Amino acid sequence: MRLIGMILLSIIAGVVTLTILLDLFPERRVTMAAGGEGSAYHEIALRYRNLLAVDGITLDLLDTAGSVENIARLAEGEADVALLQGGIPAPEDAPVSALATIFLEPLLVFHRAGMRDANDPTRWSGQRVAAGGEGSGTRFAVETILETLDVAGDNTLLPLGGAGAAAALLAGEIDVAVFVAPVGATYLEPLYAAPEIDLASIRDVEAIRRRLPFVMAADLPPASLNYAAVKPATRIDLAAMVAQLVARDDLHPALVDRFIKAARRIHGGRDLLADEGQFPSIEASTLQMNKQAQTILTAPPSRLDRFIPWWMAAQITKMALLLVPLVLVLLPMLRVLPGLYGWTMKSRVYKYYSDLIEIEKEAKLVNDPAGLAALSVRLDEVQDALIEMRLPEAYRDRAYMMQMHIDLIRSRLGDKRAA
Repeated sequence: MRLIGMILLSIIAGVVTLTILLDLFPERRVTMAAGGEGSAYHEIALRYRNLLAVDGITLDLLDTAGSVENIARLAEGEADVALLQGGIPAPEDAPVSALATIFLEPLLVFHRAGMRDANDPTRWSGQRVAAGGEGSGTRFAVETILETLDVAGDNTLLPLGGAGAAAALLAGEIDVAVFVAPVGATYLEPLYAAPEIDLASIRDVEAIRRRLPFVMAADLPPASLNYAAVKPATRIDLAAMVAQLVARDDLHPALVDRFIKAARRIHGGRDLLADEGQFPSIEASTLQMNKQAQTILTAPPSRLDRFIPWWMAAQITKMALLLVPLVLVLLPMLRVLPGLYGWTMKSRVYKYYSDLIEIEKEAKLVNDPAGLAALSVRLDEVQDALIEMRLPEAYRDRAYMMQMHIDLIRSRLGDKRAA
């Protein structure tokens, strides 16, 4: 048992040592696909950059058209981390996973005041509708919803989004602007304040939610955007997507830890659509979750980095992920291995019983002195093998018992020779 324990401890120590030596120090420079400058994603990425800089990590921001391009850049290895709108699929077999879901992004329909049925996509025909630039999450969501609802395809959706779409609507250059964005996105503030612009939601949210699994129901209470001006005037039901923080599977565990810590500080508070502590979360992710991130999010925040460097604390978390399944495998082995070890020791002795049985059978048939002498030689060979065999004390009794059987057969051979 002591030998078995030493073997198991050696295995665990080897796994820990090898993992630490091969993957101890993280890179200090990371690239994040974060949308275009001025977009809501870009503003959020700047907050990540500032928080990570405290730990000496440089976050380079990669300008993109939006979520669709973000996941493509991530899959191709041009980015290490990305912000991604819920429902956007990753390329097949792409080595990416979600670190956390981080906030709700409602689908917001802004339109010129007095315009009727602006929230009904079946009435958009002939209207100037900005529905996000190509490669953006807004564009993906609007096109997916229209296709799912089998809305007539004669709508001309303008490839305009973000601050450009907001400015165009304020200038009267378009009739409707659709956004999938955080409620607090900076470029939406002029639209909330403008008396000539109204906010609506796409019609019949529940019908969309039932058809698209990545769509959630949310709502804005009356006066929640502007209490004095009572905006919105009535409760607005919203279709919302869950934004995700995603990363390549080979992102260093210490960096996974830092991004989760930053996400807790950036997204952990209360806003108009989420309660305090609701995000970051493992819920509602449309991608497979990173295992280490899932462990961090479902456990209380670690205090190890108060006493040791943050990259070392993250390694301890990673070790826990490795050792827990290893221990779960080894514990049953602790019950099986003693029996297996005992059977192995006994079988070393028992394998000679087939020789004894054969010698005993032949002894009944042989009567001449030469044949009996040959059997005695074979019996001596078996006895010598037993004497030279190294067995633990606990299993020597098997060899002594077999020695008694050898002596019994030798006695019978002697009786035959005397006769």
